[in-house]
Amino acid sequence: MSDVQEQPAAPAAEGEAAPDFVGPVNEGAVDQVDSTYAPSVGGTETTSLKSAITKYREENGRTYHSYGSTEHWGPNDEKAQDQQDLSHHLWTLSLKGDFFLSPVKDPVKILDVGTGTGIWVIEVAEQFPQAEVTGTDVSPIQPGWVPPNAFFEIDDFNVEWLDENKFDLVHARELLGTCPDWPALYRRAFRAIKPGGWFEQHEPGLFFLSDHVEFGEDSPYVQWNTTMYDAGIKSGMRFDIGDKIKGRMEEAGFINVTEYRIPWLVGGWSKDEHQRKIGQWNQLRLDIGIADFCSRRFTNHLGFTPEQVEVFCAGMRNSFRDKKLYSYIWAYFVYGQKPEE
Repeated sequence: MSDVQEQPAAPAAEGEAAPDFVGPVNEGAVDQVDSTYAPSVGGTETTSLKSAITKYREENGRTYHSYGSTEHWGPNDEKAQDQQDLSHHLWTLSLKGDFFLSPVKDPVKILDVGTGTGIWVIEVAEQFPQAEVTGTDVSPIQPGWVPPNAFFEIDDFNVEWLDENKFDLVHARELLGTCPDWPALYRRAFRAIKPGGWFEQHEPGLFFLSDHVEFGEDSPYVQWNTTMYDAGIKSGMRFDIGDKIKGRMEEAGFINVTEYRIPWLVGGWSKDEHQRKIGQWNQLRLDIGIADFCSRRFTNHLGFTPEQVEVFCAGMRNSFRDKKLYSYIWAYFVYGQKPEE
C-alpha cells in the first residue's frame, strides 16, 4: 500500500507563502583512495586497475569517468565536485537538516548509490556511528580522511549487484540520466536490502515551470525542456524520471511507498523564508552547474558545438536571474520498504 493525499497548490509569487511539502502523492587521487576503498583484486592487478580508473576521459576541457558500463553526463573534475557539494546542501536544506525520510531504526548497514564526492556518506556516518556506511561510484573522487565507519568502493550500479539481504537502507540521489534500465536497478536494490529495510531516492525534476508566466517558444526554459528531453531519449538514459519512481518501486515489490514533492524555486522570490533560501541555493546550483548538466549530452548526442552549448547556457543563466518569471522545478523524495519475510 502507498500513502496518498491531495496535492496542494503550486508555489506562490512574492508576497504569498509557498508550500513546504507536496505529498505524500499518487594520481594524488590514487593515494587518497587506498585507506578507504575496498579492494576487488590484488597485487599488480590492483595497481593496473587504479591506473585505468583514474585515467579520466577528457572532453571539451572537462574530465569524465573512465570506469563503468555507461557514459555519465556529469564531469568529475574539481569544478564539478564543488557543484556536487553545493547540491548536497540544497538537498539537506530541503529536508531541514535530515539526510533521508525513511523510518529506519538503528541501522547497521547503509549504502549510498552513485555517491559522487561522498559527502552524504560522511555526514550520515557521523550521525550514525554504529552503522557501516558505504558509498559506491564510478569515479574515485571521495576524500581519504573519513569517519572510521565510512567506506567507498568503485562500483557501477548498472551491472548486477553481489549483495543480498544486506542493507537497512539504500539511498540514491541525482541518478537521472544515468540509468538505461530503471526496473532492473530497482530489482537489484530490492534484492540487496534486508527484509523490512528501505530504499530511498531523491531526484530533481527536469522541466522548468511557472504558474504566473507563460513561457514563449523562444524562452530558454522551453528550449531546455524539449532539448534535455530529446537528449535523454537519444542517449537511452532519460532525465524525466522523478514522477515515475514511485510506480517503478512498487512494480519491483516495495511496499509503503511514499512520494513527497518540494517546489525548488529559481531565485529568492517567495515570501516564505524556507522556500526563499531553497530558491537562492537552487539558483546558485543552476548558475554554476548548468553546463555540467547538459554539455556532454548536447555535444555527443545532439550535435551541438561547444560554442553553441556556451550560448545556450548563457541564455539559461539570464532566465535564472529573472525573478519576474517566478520559475521553479519539482524535487522528488520517494521511499519504500522491502516486505518482512
